[in-house]
Amino acid sequence: MKTSTLFSLFTSVLYYSVSVAQAEDTTETANITDVVVDNAAADGIDLFSLDASIINDALAEMEAVYEQVATVEGETATERKRSFRFDRRADRTDIIDVHAHTVPSWYKDLVPTTGGNPTPAWTLTDQIAFMDQQGINKAVIAISAPHANVFQGNKPLTVAMARTLNEAVSLYCRAFPQRLKFYAVVPLPYTEAAITEAKYAIQKLGAVGVVLSSNHESYYLGNAQFKPFFDALNKLGGRQIVYVHPAAPYVKSNNKLIEANPTPYPTGNIEFYFETARTLMDLTLTQTIHNFTNINYVIPHVGGAFPATMDRILKSVPAIYDSSLTIYRTRFWWDSAGPTYYHQVSGLLGYGIPTSQLLFGTDFPYAPIFTQAGSLAAVKGSGLFTDADKTAIFKTNAQTLFQNKL
Repeated sequence: MKTSTLFSLFTSVLYYSVSVAQAEDTTETANITDVVVDNAAADGIDLFSLDASIINDALAEMEAVYEQVATVEGETATERKRSFRFDRRADRTDIIDVHAHTVPSWYKDLVPTTGGNPTPAWTLTDQIAFMDQQGINKAVIAISAPHANVFQGNKPLTVAMARTLNEAVSLYCRAFPQRLKFYAVVPLPYTEAAITEAKYAIQKLGAVGVVLSSNHESYYLGNAQFKPFFDALNKLGGRQIVYVHPAAPYVKSNNKLIEANPTPYPTGNIEFYFETARTLMDLTLTQTIHNFTNINYVIPHVGGAFPATMDRILKSVPAIYDSSLTIYRTRFWWDSAGPTYYHQVSGLLGYGIPTSQLLFGTDFPYAPIFTQAGSLAAVKGSGLFTDADKTAIFKTNAQTLFQNKL
């Protein structure tokens, strides 16, 4: 996109009414681009520190999505009920998908591979069509790894990327408010900036929680420098939700970050499971999960490799063995993204994790579409659960976790 196109964004005649959450009970009209840029500037974030092609394309996409938002938010309640977006099709069930991803086209251009595999294409239309095909009523979407950490070691770009992604994803949710909610990304390892972004996304954009990578630039989540972030999130009050998504492992050598996959297999296929185990071990042994009790954790892929390591890890620190298991059974929520319900979920059940803590996830669009029917059928057909358990996994456990956030 050329400079002239960027200028046209600022001079666009597209106006809108800012939502109550954003405008603090006042109504004002402003250009969507101006609002995004001005709100970022108010928090000391320069979105134009990003390459012009990135921010221009991102802002242009926001303008396009907002055409849908303006239509939705301009509808009366009666009109909304008639809208195709909210028509309850006969084949739709009440399934809630807590693990789905969004991939803005400009983000895909920046991140052509994820976990060693091609980053999939995605559109908002694809997302809603997939949900309808799979009988999913609501989905909680998030940017997948590397989240905001595309420009490792560069604080201004990481901070600008986090804000740009959150503004974009929040608009998807405003276009389909009855179908989509989102987890916000934050620019860790830059702790103070991450606190600012989490507060903005939760309090202003309506994020239901935050998504953290298993590591941020090689620092796992129990690292002492992240303690102020967890403390600030905890102090927001109420139930705060942290979704811990695996990412590529990194080590530092001569002050350079090097991806540390020791095998020839794609990181996303194998190493992501071990990344989940590493970061949950770190959160446990540093007692981060013990000290900030307002925080609940959503753990993908029913814990990855972590269930196989729990006893070995916790028996080395017997003083926190029982308390840690209690947290895993109450403030940890384990989603089923991927082919995890054939056998893997039994590892969690063996530790007394109750079915009340199990959630349904698809990993769309990163999980191949041909695996979705089998994964869904595995939950429905599992002999491990009663019909009531299955209803809870597909719907009511998520409602209990998110409460009025959905």
